[in-house]
Amino acid sequence: MQICTRIALILTVTAAAACTRVPELEDRLTPDLRGADYPRLLPLDDALEPLDPPQQASQELQDELDARSARLKRRAEAVKNAEL
Repeated sequence: MQICTRIALILTVTAAAACTRVPELEDRLTPDLRGADYPRLLPLDDALEPLDPPQQASQELQDELDARSARLKRRAEAVKNAEL
């Protein structure tokens, strides 16, 4: 019975906290924003740009990784051959 009482007390305190006014957030709105309409919603297909086909994207990624690998190998060779 004591556990039920504790749970009820926690739920009551949580509900009371949820109903409080948060002036730091509410006072930030300017009067023109308070009266502004909600933004127009767009379908998700129109909002996002289409993705490249997977074959093209994977080829571009592979080319980028190959170029990076070659640059790193050249740097490693330069460090090996550098005179200290």
